[in-house]
Amino acid sequence: MKAARRTTKALATDWIHLRQVAVRCVLGVYPAERRKPRKIRMDISLACGLRGAMASDRLRDTLNYETVAADAAAIAKTGKFFLVETLAERVAAACLRHAPVRVVRVVVDKPGALRHVRSVAVEIERRK
Repeated sequence: MKAARRTTKALATDWIHLRQVAVRCVLGVYPAERRKPRKIRMDISLACGLRGAMASDRLRDTLNYETVAADAAAIAKTGKFFLVETLAERVAAACLRHAPVRVVRVVVDKPGALRHVRSVAVEIERRK
C-alpha cells in the first residue's frame, strides 16, 4: 500500500491557469490581417509543483504567473505571426523556460478568423 501511495503522490500535478489573456497582435496570412493588430485571447495552463508555496504562502516559492502573462503578451505583441500555431509554439517554449513548469498547454483563440464562425483556436501541449 505504501508504494501505491507514493506513486499516486508522484503523479499528482498542480496547475496554474491563465484564462483569456487578451492581447492585440498581427496574426494572419492575408494582407488585410497584416495591416494592423487584431485582438486575440490565450489560455495558458502550467503544470508545476505548488506544495512548497502552499506550505510557505510566499510568492518566492511559486511560479510568478504575472511574469508568465507578461512574457506571453510580449511575444504576441512583438511578433508578426502568419499562423496561430506558431504563436502558440513560441508562447509554450517561453513558459517551459520557467524552472517550475513541467507541462504547458496553450490555446490561442483568433476571433472572427472565419465568416460564420465565432473563433478559431489552436491548442498545443508541450513537456520538458
